[in-house]
Amino acid sequence: MPANGSQTIDIAIIGAAHPHVEYVLSEIANRTDVRVVAVADRDAARRAELERRTMAPGYADPRALLDAHRIQAAAVFTEFGLRAPIVAELLRRGIFAIADKPMVVTMDQLALIEEALAGRDLLTLLLEKRFYPVTLALRSIIDSGELGDIVSITATGPHKLIPSRRPAWMFEPSTYGGILADLTVHDIDLALWLTGYTSGTVSGWVSPIPAAGTTDFPALGRAILACDGGPQCAIEVDWIQPEASPRHGDYAMRISGTKGRADVLFAENRLLVETATRPRREVGLPAGASPAGFAFDHLVRGEALQIPATEALRATRIAILAQQSAANGGQPMRWGERSRDQECG
Repeated sequence: MPANGSQTIDIAIIGAAHPHVEYVLSEIANRTDVRVVAVADRDAARRAELERRTMAPGYADPRALLDAHRIQAAAVFTEFGLRAPIVAELLRRGIFAIADKPMVVTMDQLALIEEALAGRDLLTLLLEKRFYPVTLALRSIIDSGELGDIVSITATGPHKLIPSRRPAWMFEPSTYGGILADLTVHDIDLALWLTGYTSGTVSGWVSPIPAAGTTDFPALGRAILACDGGPQCAIEVDWIQPEASPRHGDYAMRISGTKGRADVLFAENRLLVETATRPRREVGLPAGASPAGFAFDHLVRGEALQIPATEALRATRIAILAQQSAANGGQPMRWGERSRDQECG
């Protein structure tokens, strides 16, 4: 439902349970074509802070907000396990939903959203890694063919936990969902966005050792994403980034192809490439983009939605399947649809 011309759109912010709400607040602060007309949060303190920052009325119940205001879009940053009913209600009302990652934490929640979406492109997911300068440069290198056919992708995603600073809901399975359902979404999305594969299997493993300062919160998880007829992607995520580290996480990705290799150092904003004919070099980077800007450019200017609903749902589904696989002894789970050519091959 892209808007036309240079009109201003009215949006709501629903929930501020996660700091990623800053993606939308920061974007809106730099625009004149989007305004927040209402906010909602079940937590009174978070709601008051949203009201202060946006100068918009606040509601404890998102449905009361939706009944009181005509909005074109809403951004949802509630606790992970509480997002699905809110997103589904937005979709039923024909309101564009901007979801934070993870959009949902169970297959039943995903089905609820898919039913409400009914095939429309009224949904996107904020996957900020797509818009980093290093990621955009990597996409250009892969598209140029310099690395040849991609054979494997290895990604690491360490995070600082610091339990004393984390809200209680993160340590409840029903509201958190699990380390794989949460932290693998970005790299699953990147692997498929960079390579274009659309089907395969995923298997998961979660460490039995808890993160420091917790009793049963897994410290580490791994997902193996295998693409039909294509590369295997190993994605490791953890909550064991040392607390004294100057960075929240030293995220990295290695892409190996038949002609060369690229190393992405996300935390250092560096891309290193070496091939059979060129020694290792550091690649110059383009300007990056804000995590939420693409969604508002779509709504206000009618630009193509860079992360359409199909891709948002796909990355979410695979992450949940990885979590399910880990709970079932690492059993591979299918994702996507195998084409007839692949079945015959």
